[in-house]
Amino acid sequence: MAQNKGYLTNRVKTGDLMYLDDQGNECFIDYREWDKNNPLGELVGVVFYAYYGVEPYAQDGQPGWHGWLAAIDESGPVAWAPKNTVCYNQCVALYEVEGVSTPWNPNRDQIHLANADTCGWQNTYRLLEFLYNGQHTTLSESTSPAFYYLFATKNGVTDFSVKPEMHRTSWFMPTYGMLRMLYGQMGCLNSALKACGGTQFSHAGSWYSSTEVGSAYKQAVWSLSWFGNSDTSPLWTKDYTHSVRAIRIF
Repeated sequence: MAQNKGYLTNRVKTGDLMYLDDQGNECFIDYREWDKNNPLGELVGVVFYAYYGVEPYAQDGQPGWHGWLAAIDESGPVAWAPKNTVCYNQCVALYEVEGVSTPWNPNRDQIHLANADTCGWQNTYRLLEFLYNGQHTTLSESTSPAFYYLFATKNGVTDFSVKPEMHRTSWFMPTYGMLRMLYGQMGCLNSALKACGGTQFSHAGSWYSSTEVGSAYKQAVWSLSWFGNSDTSPLWTKDYTHSVRAIRIF
């Protein structure tokens, strides 16, 4: 459970920075109080969603502050899955948005369905299951560079000969619904990232989600592109290169 250090009010909110103190406790502080030249501890991420209550599936059932963190940095442009790989032409995630055809199917509200996906941890776990148990192969830069970045860079995995374990605090690929939430908080998040020396969200960038389109278009995945003060929500084939901003639970 997150410890509410650094607050008189014990309130965690969007834009707060989470860091680990010298005892390894999860602490939160308003980004305006963070001194990047004299940090209080190891910086972990920036809050973009928070609530007070019992964490889903928690064993102790004790209320506290929980939510989602965005990573301080992000990947360079990487492919979700290159062509001619096992992930490219198959749906591997738990959540898929059906009803897409060419030309665009006017009978399904795909954006509404994609927005409903907030199962990023489960999607990422499902991809590992698909690779290691379904295809009997490994996660690598060739099978899926985007997810390889998550585990090699953010989760510190060095041995991919066995399936990486996922824990409560593992970093994962955000869903399309999570990316939309990030977009809605971009101004505050960029202020926090600037204050701590992180990588700000670009006004001309694109980010991959873990939300796949579905059986009608297995090569496509939802991404979010920000151009100026507006956003677009295209379906990109998995071999395009976009950035990955990792997410984790607290």
